[in-house]
Amino acid sequence: MFHIGYCDHNRFNPDYDKIDRPEGSGDYLLLYLTTPMKMQLGTENIVTKEGAFILYTPGTPQIYQAVRRFKNSFVHFTCDDDSFLEAYDLPVNRIVYPPDPDAMNTLMQYIYVESVGKQEHYEAQLDKLMHLLLILFSRQLHTYPKESVFAADLYEQFKKARTEILTHLGREWSVDNMAALTNLGTSQFYNYYKLFFNRSPKSELLEARIERSKYLLRVEKLPVGQAAVQAGFSNVSHFTRYFKKACGMTPSEYGREA
Repeated sequence: MFHIGYCDHNRFNPDYDKIDRPEGSGDYLLLYLTTPMKMQLGTENIVTKEGAFILYTPGTPQIYQAVRRFKNSFVHFTCDDDSFLEAYDLPVNRIVYPPDPDAMNTLMQYIYVESVGKQEHYEAQLDKLMHLLLILFSRQLHTYPKESVFAADLYEQFKKARTEILTHLGREWSVDNMAALTNLGTSQFYNYYKLFFNRSPKSELLEARIERSKYLLRVEKLPVGQAAVQAGFSNVSHFTRYFKKACGMTPSEYGREA
């Protein structure tokens, strides 16, 4: 279980302020630097860019100073089992640049609010939020082919394309018109989609259509043919075959179970 210590969100310190903890803080520190910092890491001195993250391990020196403005979010924490580092394959004691730092910072805000509010079951909630934060951290760092503006921009483009596809299930989607959303060729589109989302676009679309049809059959009580069309299937026999393979029963049987 994770235990949260001192944390804050979008905190401003005085300009040029310096944090100097040569012995570390005695716990883990996940630090998000929203302004450039001069940082000492071992024998190396570096200047970070905006959007830098570092996960300090206990006892590691924490020495950094704002280039000018000082703004950061941070979570000090401990854990009953340190195997989370290996489980989530997290880098430690080095600067990394997740492509979507705002998503990380939003979870850090939730942690801060929960930590300050201390409502009923807040400790359990903080534990879950820390798992979500570290899972997101791991996914961001290991999903992209490299830490670069290109990769981040391309990922954002693919996220928009994915949303367009999965929110318009009734549209007749081919790989060609999916790829057109990103202005890439079909081969490049297919390869990047699998890289970013660990699924092929066709398999993810099929799964979304099946889930939609289940709702239409069970909640809306639509006939099989109508549910198939509204979920994006143009052929009812194909729909029935896919549905049975995914759910272990026919659409009619599924609808009757409601």
